[in-house]
Amino acid sequence: MSSPSPVTIVIPVYNRAHTLPRLLQSIDAQTLAPAAVVLVDNASTDTSLSVLREWAETHSHAKVVTEKRPGASAARNRGLREVTTEWTMFFDSDDEMLPTHIADITRAISIHKDADIIGRDIITRHDGRDSRKPFTTSSPLFNQLFHSILSTQRYVAKTELFRNVGGWNESLKGWNDLELGVRLLLTSPTLASAGGPPSVIVHFQKESITGTNFTRGRGIWEAAIEAIRGQLATAGHTTALAWLDTLAVMLAATYHREGSGEAAHALLHQTLSTTPYPRRMKVLYLYHRLAGRLTWALAKIFFR
Repeated sequence: MSSPSPVTIVIPVYNRAHTLPRLLQSIDAQTLAPAAVVLVDNASTDTSLSVLREWAETHSHAKVVTEKRPGASAARNRGLREVTTEWTMFFDSDDEMLPTHIADITRAISIHKDADIIGRDIITRHDGRDSRKPFTTSSPLFNQLFHSILSTQRYVAKTELFRNVGGWNESLKGWNDLELGVRLLLTSPTLASAGGPPSVIVHFQKESITGTNFTRGRGIWEAAIEAIRGQLATAGHTTALAWLDTLAVMLAATYHREGSGEAAHALLHQTLSTTPYPRRMKVLYLYHRLAGRLTWALAKIFFR
């Protein structure tokens, strides 16, 4: 493929010296290089910054900047300010892209000339097990809330679109990609799929924000839900608000399944006191406590 890529990759880094070699090697292995790579060190206390600088010295399209304010969102916004290309791809320092990732995305950009956002399926790897997470252009708001189709590594978007919605919400410490995705979708962008097999592997790390337990991040997820609630209410999306209430009771049920009855009761009570559908939410909560899966399908039936 001879056409140059119109994509800049922005990567926030905090204490990931142990995963950076895998990430950087995967960028080196691309059959088509990105136009630019912006690496943002977020006040790392390990050797991450020196690893980034050493790599950038041998890559003319790479730039290393620093952001002292804590949080991946602050680092991503810092990197976004450096972007001069039409398209921006955010990526995480834990993960890797397969060799055709940039070439495939660039090809999709050339095909879908009217698109604002282009996504693709990804692979998540946890304890050696792989799971395919699909991207879809159908019912995007529903699928964003329940399946995070615009999670950080699943898509590329017009740089101006990121800037027009205000970039990343720096007040959120988790589920910030969920919230940003909702803001992007509320602009009614044109979505397209790159198609083909997944070309990104997302590696779960125990030290990541979510990790393997939601209760230890209690309050973080609720803050994201409330931020999204404000966006949906302003836009007048009443059905989507019911989907969001479903997400809240699913989180409450997850707390209970993890052994935190107090956290579960508090979030359930808060949701039931404000939702227009308390009976349906109780059913969804109890179902998710028992089954732990496919609750989104019930929500789709309950709230069309």
